[in-house]
Amino acid sequence: MPIKSKKSPFWNSIEEVSILRKFAILFLLTSISPMSLLYYAYVKGIKIDTIAMILMVLGVLVGYFAARSLLVRAISIAKENRKTLEPFLSPSVLKELNAGENELMVLNSTFAAVIKQLETNIRDLQTKNAELQSLDQLKDEFVNTVSHEFRSPLTIIQESIRQIAEGLFGEINQAQMRYFNISLKNIDRLKALINNMLDIAKIEKGKFEIIKKNVDVVDLIRDVVNDFSVRMVGKNVELKSELPSHPVVVLADKDKIIQVLINLVSNAYKFTEKGQIKVSLREAGKFIECSVEDTGIGIAQKDIPLLFSKFHQIGRSQGLDQGTGLGLVIAKNIIELHNGQVIVESQEGVGSKFTITLPNVVGESKGKENHGEKNINSR
Repeated sequence: MPIKSKKSPFWNSIEEVSILRKFAILFLLTSISPMSLLYYAYVKGIKIDTIAMILMVLGVLVGYFAARSLLVRAISIAKENRKTLEPFLSPSVLKELNAGENELMVLNSTFAAVIKQLETNIRDLQTKNAELQSLDQLKDEFVNTVSHEFRSPLTIIQESIRQIAEGLFGEINQAQMRYFNISLKNIDRLKALINNMLDIAKIEKGKFEIIKKNVDVVDLIRDVVNDFSVRMVGKNVELKSELPSHPVVVLADKDKIIQVLINLVSNAYKFTEKGQIKVSLREAGKFIECSVEDTGIGIAQKDIPLLFSKFHQIGRSQGLDQGTGLGLVIAKNIIELHNGQVIVESQEGVGSKFTITLPNVVGESKGKENHGEKNINSR
């Protein structure tokens, strides 16, 4: 790929030095001319008018000081150029410059070599970029193929185990039920991992789609809390909610917001051995704020900036089930596609609080489901 011959400010400054020197020489020559005339008149004994003589002397002085000023400026620019360039010039080029070689010619040849090397580097980078794009495409194809190929057999295995566990093919004992439940739990985890990998692939390719409709966030939170309350029966953790008594309708993708809430409550439950988890909702002007607060192990301050990095897992030192490390990344992208944000507050050993914000706006038909708007993330 050829480089456009657009001159840089630095190159212009080098040409300026050359031009200034040429003008300085020109002024010197023009100042020498009156001096030559005066000398010629003196030798020949020609009388020169006083005014003409004064003008000639002034011409000599003006030419001298003009040439001196231009040369000082040229030398100053040349020194600045040398100072800027010296760290990047080879020893051989510096030797030529110090030996008094023509600075413009030396730098011109140096820049020609640098430009040629840059063209080579650009071609190499284009080749590498094409290779990386090809590898990225192969990665996406692999993720999609493997994910879809895994889904069908997993669903079949899951349904078969569930039917056996429900006693459709005969009675089972407690030990068998225990292992069936473990199997079902791990199948659910594997399916969640597959779904997360597909979501991450879509996010990275800018194809993660959300379809916004008018939804009541109070109902969404209540459904998620009720679902987790059933799972937490007999545990040492209390799950409670603080919700407005009236509907809070916003323009959002219902399924995606449920996905975010499930992730936040699931994380809170995972890292809270005893105490409570509180899910609250409040309207704050132009935004609504939904918080999931727990009394769990908390997060170290050094880990908070890494929470939204792919595959980053907390709780490793405590030996807890850490999940895939993708849930919060996906949750953050979902909320940002809704023009909101995720805020994290935590203290190690005390607990954590995750707050999501959503714009407090609805579609044209308030309180009714509509087609809303479709958003696709762009990367």
